[in-house]
Amino acid sequence: MRKGKKGFTLIELMIVIAIIAIIAAIAIPGLLSSQRASNERNASTSLKTLTSAEADFRANDRDWNHVNDFWTADVKGLYTMTSAAVAGAVNSTTDPIIKLIELSVASADADGATFANGENADLTSFAVSSSKAGYWYQALLTDNAYGTAAEATYKQDTAGTPTMGTCHNTSKFGFLSFPDSQSAGKYVFVVNENNTIFRSATSGSVRTNTTNPPGAFSTGVYSQFPNDSDLKSYWSKLD
Repeated sequence: MRKGKKGFTLIELMIVIAIIAIIAAIAIPGLLSSQRASNERNASTSLKTLTSAEADFRANDRDWNHVNDFWTADVKGLYTMTSAAVAGAVNSTTDPIIKLIELSVASADADGATFANGENADLTSFAVSSSKAGYWYQALLTDNAYGTAAEATYKQDTAGTPTMGTCHNTSKFGFLSFPDSQSAGKYVFVVNENNTIFRSATSGSVRTNTTNPPGAFSTGVYSQFPNDSDLKSYWSKLD
């Protein structure tokens, strides 16, 4: 008796490989698109948590500078700030960090600088700088709805006690989230004190630096909260 046929012939193997390749070609783009959508939802939700943290910071004078103002220097300060009632930022039981946002958002701050004249603890004591679900965050520099530079600038000295420099604002703030790469997300998101999220589609890679953190935008449209005309033309409001 002849032995039964075992294994695949070359032609059969090639057919199986071709079928797997077709399935992968159909499935992978869908998976990548689904991951991008998840990253984008996460980014917009995280911006909402920043607005809640700002409301808490201002209402309760979290940095104890005796002024009801918003924190506008960066993102991570809403986690690493300590009370100015105790000099320095050692994160002790008598001078703990405020932790108004998640550490994952603080560590995704695109700006690596430290502000507030020594009242901010070093982020590296708590986390390694990295994007959160494929997105970075930064504090915006200006609001284009205001005509003069003095009115438009977010980072101001509100004359608190003790003096912390240009890192507060009594009435406004703005934040941006941008994707780490084109595969991570295709939208940038902004929010300000009005608590409405806007998004705008990117036309290419947004991140301009390969280091971690990549650095905040210091010029251009991504350093500013858009005025009403630009919002209508280039941005869409999220429900």
